[in-house]
Amino acid sequence: MDLATIVRNGRRWWWLVVGAAILGGLAAFLVSTRITPSYQARTTLLVVQRQGEGVVQLNDIQTAERLANTFSRLVTLRPVLDRSIQDGSLPFDTTELEKRIGVANPRGTQLLEVTARASNPELAARMANTVARAFISSNEAALTSRPGQVSVVEEALPPRDPVSPKPMVNALMGMVLLTLAAVAVVLAVEYLDDTVKSGEEAAEQTGLPILARIEQFGKLRNAREQLQAANRPRSTIAEAYRAARTNLSYAIDLGRDRRLVLVTSPGPGEGKTTTTANLAVVFGLAGHRVCVMDTDLRRPTIHKVFGVDNTKGLTTLLLAREPDIERTLVRSLYTNVTVLPSGPLPPNPSELLGSARMQEILDALRERFDVVLMDSPPALVVTDASVLGMLADGLLIVARAGKTRMGELRATITELAQTGRPIAGLMLNRVSTRDSGYYYYYQYGRGYGTAEEPESGVPRLRLQDLAAGGPPTPDEDNRPTGTGE
Repeated sequence: MDLATIVRNGRRWWWLVVGAAILGGLAAFLVSTRITPSYQARTTLLVVQRQGEGVVQLNDIQTAERLANTFSRLVTLRPVLDRSIQDGSLPFDTTELEKRIGVANPRGTQLLEVTARASNPELAARMANTVARAFISSNEAALTSRPGQVSVVEEALPPRDPVSPKPMVNALMGMVLLTLAAVAVVLAVEYLDDTVKSGEEAAEQTGLPILARIEQFGKLRNAREQLQAANRPRSTIAEAYRAARTNLSYAIDLGRDRRLVLVTSPGPGEGKTTTTANLAVVFGLAGHRVCVMDTDLRRPTIHKVFGVDNTKGLTTLLLAREPDIERTLVRSLYTNVTVLPSGPLPPNPSELLGSARMQEILDALRERFDVVLMDSPPALVVTDASVLGMLADGLLIVARAGKTRMGELRATITELAQTGRPIAGLMLNRVSTRDSGYYYYYQYGRGYGTAEEPESGVPRLRLQDLAAGGPPTPDEDNRPTGTGE
């Protein structure tokens, strides 16, 4: 995973990591404030070896240290705890008191530290002092069997602050733990997710160039609003389609001998129809005579996008004894764009698309138009795309960021490569504005007036003005051509 991938994933998943950190910290803090606090008190004891008169030797000190270690095991024995409960009137039984008492012997010392925990600071101090005194009494009662003496060095006092919970510490730990969990989830998802995420990744994995990256559209109310190149001609989306037009022309060398372009995708819902329609608009605005063919004879959509009648179309020509192409073609509202809809749905689309009549229709369209764009069914769903690919001059594959799987994209390229026709490249749809440098182009475009909204006080020509050869009059409707209204 290189730096660019890490940055891209960070932009994509930052909200999850930040949300997990906030949620973890907040949850840990709230839980901590609702837990009953626990106070800890400590009594310190000194253990010395019982001896007669004389100078204390090093051996006596070492023996006392060993005794302290031994005595630490004796403090929590049942006789001591039973006596503690009786003497201090402690509200616990022996088993529970043993869980609340701790004894430590600091290494290299003759000290014993008796600690006690309770929900009340006074009770914690009373427990520690009572157990310590009970042990001293038990030790003095066994003078003949225990060679050491125990005395209190420091009695326990009621603590002011609880030892647990610590809300701020727990909140920090909750933030760290849930952040790590979120990062682990992101890594797992990214590892298991083999969808196309960026143009660079797709180009590296497939070896094909990226002709354009199309930003995700806003909310569309109907199919005709998919024509962003016409409805929003000064948007960054329209500019991306214009870039695709230029790149496609060079990739396939569109001209007198190459005019038929097949547009397909690995699966449904990846934007091939939208791409075909918008490319037709930008080719038409560049002065090319364009024909948009709906060769998807299973789920046709082109007629909805351009708002034309679909009662007759390609299937009408394929099944007619004497096909009349001129009467079947429908001139659209958009400059230089003609539509050949699918027509009624046939029972055998693949056979019709691979027939000799289909070749005749394509030859006739080649003579009439500069560019013929064929919108085909998905390549991995049916064989229609492969059949049409053999009749086209070049192929264009459309993929959708975050949906198209890399394996499906490679399989599509492999299948279409068998047609022997050149694959111009890939069009990547629904790309985030911050992915692969698109954000910087967007900011640049805004500064130079390529954003959707025109600058204040600057008049704008409409597309129909260009076709009509002059600017509009003040009382004319100012809606751009291509809305279909």
